[in-house]
Amino acid sequence: MQTALAAPALLAALLALQGSTTPFDGIPDVRIEEYAVGGRSVAAIRRAIDAARPTDPNDGKRVDGLSRWNINWRWRRDPQGVCSTSLDNISFSAVVTVPRLADPDVPARVRAQFDRFRATLLAHEDGHVRYAWDHRGDVVTAMNAAGCAGIKDAGMAAVRKIGEHDVAYDKATRHGADVITPFR
Repeated sequence: MQTALAAPALLAALLALQGSTTPFDGIPDVRIEEYAVGGRSVAAIRRAIDAARPTDPNDGKRVDGLSRWNINWRWRRDPQGVCSTSLDNISFSAVVTVPRLADPDVPARVRAQFDRFRATLLAHEDGHVRYAWDHRGDVVTAMNAAGCAGIKDAGMAAVRKIGEHDVAYDKATRHGADVITPFR
């Protein structure tokens, strides 16, 4: 019973720290891609998740949820020959992959446990996506400091640096194991 009460509180605390009440709130172009998992018991559903879950390309580990984001940009050269960009010229999109129960007749107790797990999984994935979204300005700053000859490389380096946070975040949380309500 303590886990059932702690999960909503943990989710609320995670989202409050990130300044949001709903995962991905305020971030445009986030698509949730679901993989269906069958079963009617916790054990059967866990086996289905383990069989279907994606692989993190950063470390090759199988994970229950995965976020992929993309930052693109345009820049311009003004009449004086100065190259620059702005947040208006930065586009952002993300795809978040998480499990979805395939069986509509899952017992209520199992569904409630799965829903708590999925909510905290989405909150963890929000941490990945929100960091990238919130640091788009780093790309602008790097590009504007680089000058015309290095503007593209500066943008790519800034995006790589944002991507390094994904690796550090997963290492610090053990791919969310420290914050996601277990489903087992």
